Amino acid sequence: MKNIVITAAAVLSLLVTLGFFIPIQLSAPPDARTIVDHTNHIYVTPPCFNQADLSNYLQEAEYREAKDLDYKPESSCTQETLVEKNVPINIALLKTIGISETKWDDETIWG
Repeated sequence: MKNIVITAAAVLSLLVTLGFFIPIQLSAPPDARTIVDHTNHIYVTPPCFNQADLSNYLQEAEYREAKDLDYKPESSCTQETLVEKNVPINIALLKTIGISETKWDDETIWG
């Protein structure tokens, strides 16, 4: 019985340690703020808004709404702001469950 506990602890320690070295890519949460352009059928994220080429028919929406409308990202800037690259698995887990902040939690940019 003691060997099983030691083996389980060793495996768990190995998995936790490996979790800090294996990077993954996080996607924006469905409720991330976007601005949709109904004329051009595109969406843009707040950090990219000032350099975007948009019409006057704009609406603030959540990321899921823009995807449900089947709108496309306005530029590579928008695409890049909707992902967080090279996040270790352990940190990604903490961000996903809300213990650690994501880049989409920044109220100064994402409102």
